[in-house]
Amino acid sequence: MDGKIEFDQTTNRWQFKRRNQKFSIGVTSEGIKKIAILDTLLANKYIDTKSIIFIDEPESALHPKAISDFLDIVAIFAENGIQFFLASHSYFVLKKLALIAKEKNISIPVISMETDSEIEASYDDLNIAMPKNSIIDESIRLYKEEISEVMK
Repeated sequence: MDGKIEFDQTTNRWQFKRRNQKFSIGVTSEGIKKIAILDTLLANKYIDTKSIIFIDEPESALHPKAISDFLDIVAIFAENGIQFFLASHSYFVLKKLALIAKEKNISIPVISMETDSEIEASYDDLNIAMPKNSIIDESIRLYKEEISEVMK
């Protein structure tokens, strides 16, 4: 990600360092902090093959390219036995994970929760197909709306 989080002994504070620039951790994006936390946990040997990591909205505060890079990092961790549970409302995240599943020929299970009068769950595997859920439905609806505008 072209930088790293480090502890500054002189100021007694955490900071993000990119090349010759230093930024207070307070002004560093949440997305960079998310990646830095994984990096720090790994470097300090707090993550191993018995680890389970929960991430809510992995796409939040990340640029689309950084989301893609972050999910590639998650895939590398998962290939090495670390289990992840991700909660997302992002078509982009689902699509990137589906591409990873196809590329690596691995199963990435998805549980989609739909709420009407009661909670119903559907189970899918991104290596087989994208799930049928409201995230996908809205993405398709927007695509159709865009095509409709173009065809006018």
